[in-house]
Parts: sequence; C-alpha cells; structure tokens
Amino acid sequence: MTTSWRPHQVFLRPPNAHASHDEALAAWSQWCEQHAGSRCDLALSGHWLMACAALPEQALPQWDHYMGLSASAIEQAWVVRYLAAPALSCAAPRALIEGLKKTASEHRVRLEWVGPWWVWQAQGCLSSVGPEPVAQHTLHATEPGLTTYLKSSLDAGGQRTLEQAWTETSDPVGPAREPVINTPGVTTLDAGVLADALLTEWTRPDAPAWKAPWADKLDFAGPRIRTALWSWALLVAAMAACMAVAEQAQALITSQGEAQAMLHRLERAKHQQALAAAVPRAASSPAQAADRKLNDVALRQAARVAQLLAYPWPVVVGRVEQAALQEQAVLTSFSLDINSLGGKAEARPQARLQAALRDDASALRWTAAHGDGAQMLGRDALATPFASTQGHYALRAEAAWPVGVAP
Repeated sequence: MTTSWRPHQVFLRPPNAHASHDEALAAWSQWCEQHAGSRCDLALSGHWLMACAALPEQALPQWDHYMGLSASAIEQAWVVRYLAAPALSCAAPRALIEGLKKTASEHRVRLEWVGPWWVWQAQGCLSSVGPEPVAQHTLHATEPGLTTYLKSSLDAGGQRTLEQAWTETSDPVGPAREPVINTPGVTTLDAGVLADALLTEWTRPDAPAWKAPWADKLDFAGPRIRTALWSWALLVAAMAACMAVAEQAQALITSQGEAQAMLHRLERAKHQQALAAAVPRAASSPAQAADRKLNDVALRQAARVAQLLAYPWPVVVGRVEQAALQEQAVLTSFSLDINSLGGKAEARPQARLQAALRDDASALRWTAAHGDGAQMLGRDALATPFASTQGHYALRAEAAWPVGVAP
C-alpha cells in the first residue's frame, strides 16, 4: 500500500455563471464523503471571484462602481484577501467559503488551501517574465466560460507590477481548443477542466510551500500558519520544563503543608506546658501559703480559671481546623490571649488566627465559620503568593474569636 502526504487537488466550478452555490456545495459534499479524513487543496473557478490590481482600499471603490457592491455589502457578504506587492485584491462569496469549510469539517476533511485556481501559475509566470524588451505582459487564465486577465508592466525602477486585472465571459461549450501558443507579451494558462464537470480532480504545477507567497496571501480558508522544525523542538523543551516546575511546585506545597501541621502541634504543646507549669507555681506561692483566705475577686478569678481549664479545648481546635478545611484556608498562625484571665469575670480569652486564602469572599466565610463573636481584624496581600491544587492563594487574613463563646 502506498501512502502519500500530498493533499488532494480539486477544481470546483459552478454549473453556470448565474447559478447558486447549492449544486457546487452538493458536489463538494459528495467528494468529502468519499474522501473523509483526507487533506485537500481546493481551487476555485473565476466565475465566483472578483479580482482587482489594487489594495483593498482602492479596490472597494472600483467594485462599487463596476459591480454595484458597496463597501458594507462586501464586508458582510464577501471574503477579501490581498497581496501587498504586487498589489492584487481578490474576493469570494462568504456563503460559499463558509459552506465549503462547514462541509469539510463535517466529514473531517482538512482544507489546506482555498483560492483562485490560477494563483500558483500566475506567480510563476509573472516572476519568470522579469525585465524584457516587452514592457507590458498579459497573462490569460482560461477556463470554460471565462478568462481572467492579469496585465503587468515595468515601473520606474524596472520592477514588474500588476497594472490591471479583469475577466471576460465566453461560451462555456464551444469547439475544441487549439493548442496554446504563447507570444511575446502574452502567456496563456489553461485550467484543463471540462465544461460539464462541477468538481474535478485537478493537477497544478507543484511549487514548494516556502515559494508560494501568492497562494498563502490569497487563501480564503487561511491565513495559513507555517511552523518550522525548530519550533517543535522548542515546544517539547517548554513542555518538559513545565512538567519539571510543576513537580517542584507540588513538592514545595507538600512540604509547606507538613511544616504547618508541625507548627500547629508545637503551638498546642507549648500552650499545654504553660498551663501545667502555672498550677505548681500558684500552689507554692508564699503569699497564698500565708493567707488562706480568698476574697471575692480571687474566688471569681479562680472560678474563671477553673471554667477555662474545664473548657473542651479539643472542640475549639477542631472548630479552627474545620473552618480552615471548609474554605480551603492555609492556617499560618493560631494564638490564645490568656492575659484576660486575671481581669473581669466576664472576660473571655481571645484566639487570634491568621490564614492564607484565595479571595475576599473566602476570608469572610472563613471568619464566620468560627461562630458568634468572630470578627475580621484585617486582610492584605501575601508577600509571596503561591498556588496549589485548590487554587491561587494571594490574600492573608487575620481574625479574632472569643473562645469562651461556644461554637
């Protein structure tokens, strides 16, 4: 079995000069169904096209004058492609181009190129003409019922430029064409298709892709983006670098989570040690040994301490961790103010918390999740934002919560 990477080359024309696109699109659909999954260069008949040897801003007034098509009408109903040097504008019906592309997509046919059938040969002919004794040169691109003329001349610098482009209709069915004989100043191109065939497998003279700027610029399915071999190498290298960076970021996030968990455990142990050390010091105090009588203030303070010591601290810590988990917050600090224990009886120790969050809404929900009395003390941007699987963390929030209030 022989496999060719060269796309199919197809010539498409209307049944007559005034026919709708339906018959041509039906023929194209049948071809796509028979060649599903293939690639195709689609050469369009000049019956569908408008050509003008000028840039679009000069071509639009001419099409308005000769064809009765305003600039807004062309913008809505036509697809315009152009060459800058030599100046050449070409337009095709938008409905036709969209229909061709839609049909190709339905049958997984890749349209490599869609444009005037004569553009490949025209570039080759006009490029090879060059400066010559004949100052003017005309290219005749003939097909059944139509001839497209491209007239070129030499400018003041001796460079060949397009001077005029026009079409002339003829009888699509006539006597057999006589052999084409090129004369000085005239080159004739024959499409080589039959008048009664809407779609023809067609062969155009081959040209390397990097030597086909005319075809690329006048591509109604494009513009085509050509990639160099080294760009693929850069893409592979970039993907490898991204994967390496992603692995490093994941490792950093994991180590950060482990460090935060260790910090939480150390803070809990420190708090428990401080409470345990406070009881022996208070019992061995000389003042208390000398005076066993407790006044009302001392009794209230002792009752408050006993009340706080009896408070279910695992529930408090659990609520803090649950609030952080609920909003996917990264807890960075948790501290408890025990200075208020020696004050008023109704004083409640304040827990201060800091966490990294994704946005303001998450920060507010995180604060509210601690229960009644919790309030936001402030929020600002992280000095070093980071990203994890839960999202991008760029905000640092600080909250206070009176732990004497039951969750």
